[in-house]
Amino acid sequence: MAGANEEVSAWLDAAVDPLVACDSNEHISFLNRAAERLLDWKREDLQGQPVSRLFPQRPHQHGDQSLVRYLLSRREALGGRPTRVLAHRRDGVEILVELTVGASGQGDQERIILSLRRLHEVIDTLREPLEQPRPQDTARLVETHSSGDDLYRLVVENAPLGIFHYDTTPVITACNELFVTLIGSPKRVLVGLNLLTLRDERMMHCVRETLAGRSAHFEGDYSSVTGHKVTPVHVRFAPCYNDAGEVEGGVGIVEDISERRHAERQRDESLALLRILFDSAPVGLGFLDTNLRYVRVNERLARINGIPAEAHVGKSPLELLGRGGPATEAMLHEAMDSGAPVVEREVDTEAVGFPGPRRLLTGSCYPVRTPDGHLLGVGALVEDVTQRKLAEEERERLYREAQEAIRVRDDFLSIASHELKTPLTPLSLRLATLERKLERGEHVDPTTLRHARQHLLRMTGLINDLLDASRIEAGRLMLHPQPTRMDSLVEHVLQAMEAQRGIHELRFEHPEQAVQVFADPYRLEQVISNLVENALKYSPDGGLIRVTLQIRGEMALLSVSDSGIGIPEDQQKLLFERYFRARNVSSRSYGGLGLGLYISRDIVEHHGGRIWVESEVGQGSTFHVALPLLGTSATHPPAGQPERRLH
Repeated sequence: MAGANEEVSAWLDAAVDPLVACDSNEHISFLNRAAERLLDWKREDLQGQPVSRLFPQRPHQHGDQSLVRYLLSRREALGGRPTRVLAHRRDGVEILVELTVGASGQGDQERIILSLRRLHEVIDTLREPLEQPRPQDTARLVETHSSGDDLYRLVVENAPLGIFHYDTTPVITACNELFVTLIGSPKRVLVGLNLLTLRDERMMHCVRETLAGRSAHFEGDYSSVTGHKVTPVHVRFAPCYNDAGEVEGGVGIVEDISERRHAERQRDESLALLRILFDSAPVGLGFLDTNLRYVRVNERLARINGIPAEAHVGKSPLELLGRGGPATEAMLHEAMDSGAPVVEREVDTEAVGFPGPRRLLTGSCYPVRTPDGHLLGVGALVEDVTQRKLAEEERERLYREAQEAIRVRDDFLSIASHELKTPLTPLSLRLATLERKLERGEHVDPTTLRHARQHLLRMTGLINDLLDASRIEAGRLMLHPQPTRMDSLVEHVLQAMEAQRGIHELRFEHPEQAVQVFADPYRLEQVISNLVENALKYSPDGGLIRVTLQIRGEMALLSVSDSGIGIPEDQQKLLFERYFRARNVSSRSYGGLGLGLYISRDIVEHHGGRIWVESEVGQGSTFHVALPLLGTSATHPPAGQPERRLH
């Protein structure tokens, strides 16, 4: 007996169709290898289990009978034709199968055989909805073989998209090979698959929408029911109608969007990178459409324009930039009309009327086109070069000053050597004359000694000026102030210079009362002497040198006027700088190191006063010195004061 059972089992395993055997209580006693493959169950897991486990529960209208007993009762009506039902796989997926049921034996000896066939393997079937069974006389075969159907099948199979059809169950009833390839499951698994078992709520929503007569779209990742393949897809669902206009199912058109997803990901990465570069660029960037309205600007351009970035969108330069708008739009129009970039136009915001403080900008703009040449708008690049320009100007200024300093140094060395040599030559001659006369025992003329002494004093004065200039630069010019009658000091200086006046007339206009200041008499005498000497030197044709001293409020005002060559107006502000000489002065003709007024200014400022000049070329000059009177709040500068004051 055991041998016979083994022979039967081997025969059943060799069968192509899936077979399931049950006892009289509808408990599974055997299933062959084909059934194991179809249902994904092992026979040892199902043996002894109720066969109803293989079929999902539905509100069937077959009384109190089970599905198996119901089909057995309709065996004669069906005439051996299969009935379409849903079967339950082990993984929970429902598949549509064609079921044929047969039985042998009676009572406890009854044996029931279930034969299953996947729907795509069935050529001619009888549709028998269990919920509303039809009378026997209404059953008919579905005619599927026609030239129109063949053409339809040909189109579907060769379509460049995956296509599947499902009924109202909703179970997939047909699909093309491209759909099988995209999904990654065999057709035997896909055909008969219940779409409501996919556990994707969005997918199930689309199916329900279709069965309700509305189109729907699904986009997402589809996971294969038999493998691990995940495919990004876009599915367009549409309802299918019968001749009566009723929904009898739906169709899905599936597109593999893997390449599109990859392209979108690359696009998003590129856009993110461009966005980072755009927003973090050290220059202002903007894009305007063909109507010259801002589409986007970065924060740097927003700061340059002084307007928030979001306030630019949709506005034109005329609306945002005030008086600077026309110049900006003219440059943008030039780039758009010519089709060529406009590069590094320098703009002075003050000149074109931009709001805010003056800035120096460079602007470039260029047409933006699609790969096929269609004009999208204009790109703008703006850089605030104010600091760079100022730095360049500062470098140029420093370079000019360095060049000027070199020139002044060379001039000074030339002048200094000339000035120092000038008194040495006559001094040497005078001393040689004295030497010869003394050797011969002749009488020595006092005039010779006096001239020699004058040359010596001149050279000493030049050296003292150099030392004073050095002390001033080091901030070490020392003062020893004391109460001083300034009017007496002026008289003394003029008397000492009487021998130098030559053809000039020196006239001192005395004040009505004594003028007392708190000053260093030696340094103040140095200032007065320098002003009078300059008046004599730069009046080569003689004339009147007028010296006046008067009281103005709490200040003593000394003025020295001449009728000499005068000083150009643009040179007057530089007159008190070290080594400076006006351009209408020849060092060979007038001599001097160019230090006298520089030293005089520092001395006056250290006394709390100031010095200035009024002059016209050819009309002479007047130098003024104002010092605080003794006893006023501005007097009494500290002795040995090292710091300098700005003129």
